[in-house]
Formats: sequence, C-alpha cells, structure tokens
Amino acid sequence: MENIYRCEEIFPDIRKFIKDAGDGILERGGCFTLGVLVAGISPHPPLIIPEIGGREIDRVRSTADALVKLSDQVVTLSPETVIFITPHGPVFRDTPAILADEKLQGNFGDFGVPGVNFNVKNDIPLVKAIAEESRKVSIGVKLLKKDNNWIRGRGDMAALDHGIMVPLYYLEKAGFKDGCIVAITFAMLPFKDLYRFGEAIKKAVEALGRRVAVIASGDLSHRLTRDAPAGYNPLGKEYDRQIVENVKEYNTTKLLEMDENLVSVAGECGIRSIIILLGILSDCKIAPQILSYEGPFGVGYLVALLTPVIEEDV
Repeated sequence: MENIYRCEEIFPDIRKFIKDAGDGILERGGCFTLGVLVAGISPHPPLIIPEIGGREIDRVRSTADALVKLSDQVVTLSPETVIFITPHGPVFRDTPAILADEKLQGNFGDFGVPGVNFNVKNDIPLVKAIAEESRKVSIGVKLLKKDNNWIRGRGDMAALDHGIMVPLYYLEKAGFKDGCIVAITFAMLPFKDLYRFGEAIKKAVEALGRRVAVIASGDLSHRLTRDAPAGYNPLGKEYDRQIVENVKEYNTTKLLEMDENLVSVAGECGIRSIIILLGILSDCKIAPQILSYEGPFGVGYLVALLTPVIEEDV
C-alpha cells in the first residue's frame, strides 16, 4: 500500500479506494483523510528568517513562534505534498500560475543570504491534475518552466519566491524533508473565480488520493502606521480586524464579500491566497485557530491554523 501514496504516482479513483478500505478511512465533513489534512495562513516577512533578521526577529517573536507551531502541526500529519499559494510569484491578470519544473529551487539572495536555499521536489502529477480540473471550470493555468521560450533569461519567474520560502523554511526546520510541494501564484481574478479555482484544486487532490497540507501565504495591511512601507491609511487596521475576526469565526461568506474599496486601500497581499484556500476547503467542517497576529512594522502578520475535522469533534 505504501507504493500507492508516493507523490510521483497517480491514484485516480480515491472514492473507490475509500469504499474498498472500509472503516479505516473516514470522511471528514466532506473532506477525506487522504485529501486536505491541514491548512494554514502564513505571513512572509523575510525578517523572521534568523539568518536575515538577526536580533530584529525579537520584534516579531509572536509570529515566529506561531509559525513553529503551525509547521509542527503540518509535519506531525505527514502530508505527501504541501500546496503553497503565494502573491509574489509571476502574477497574471486572469490566469493563475504554477511552477512546473521537476525540481523547484530558490534562495534568499535578494535579502543578502544566498546560502539559505531550497531544492525541493515538485508534485508534477498534481500540478497537471490541477491544470486539468481548472480548465473544466474555464479557468486557464500557466505552467511555468525554466525552458519556456518566454521565460528564458528570466529564470526567476520559475524560481521559488519569498512568499513560499519563508513558510517553507519553518516547515523544513520542523522536519519536512522528503515531501513534494506545489507552488501556485494567484491571479487578479474576481473572488468568486478564485474560489472556484480552489475547488478545482480540491478535486485534483481527491482524484489523485493525495495527503496534502495547504499554506495560504500573505501579509495583511501594509498601511497600519505612519511609518508603514506603503504609507498610512486608518482603514488598514479595520481591514486587519475584519480578516482576523472572520478567520477566527471561519465566516467564509464575509471573507468572500469583503468590501472592494477596503481591500484596495488596505494595501494588502493576502486576501486572494485566502480566498483560494477557502475554495480548497469547501464542504469541510473547519476548526479555526488564530495562532498570532501582530503588526510591529506597520504590516499585519497573521498566522492561523485551519483544521478539517470529523463533524462530531467540532
């Protein structure tokens, strides 16, 4: 049975397997234990990488400690693949992008520490399945490879970005070493379409019988204080308040219906990652937990754990 679950292989009929396996496999409020095991929301300030932040990491200690907790929970559940949704890969207006090379690489050279680097396996069958399921709901996907003609000479477009590498750093420290990842950059689509894209990802995961974790990478408002990097806007704090409250209550309706003007003036980079995550978790009973929230540099950093649970455990 172990050979079935290697990330290099495809197991196409998860529902038949569950039926044949009997009581050993449980449905979790619409999610299978061979589907989404756990999900999280992670910020991505490079400052929380010790090799980058140094002593300054103490100013974001709550965030760093929360990422340790989130990562420990993910690793404890032994996912085969971790799906990352990032705002800092190549962003297209109407097409999500997925890295499609067999090996995915990146480093923190842009932040002065190229020695902190990553070389991880890509779950190519899942990448292809996501693209196929997305096409079925009329959402195109760009598959980015270093040898694409239009990428040649711009290799960074097919490299891991810091929106992925920051949470990946903590996952690897927690013991995530041999699994695969999938690296997705959202598109500037309407929220309803991003949610449908998330549903397509969920279908692909279930079709292949993957055990996955999902990390929605994104910072909240960049306009919380007078010295914030994107300037100050008093509505930044209101935006963060609503995100934190609605994640804490797992109010998907309110998150999907966030006021467009509020989102715009907040100067955020995380809501679209979260919306895709909500689609991936559609039909699941979720136990939400806010692990930390702080904004010491004028940018809101939220770490949250979202666990699909058996209904009677809620």
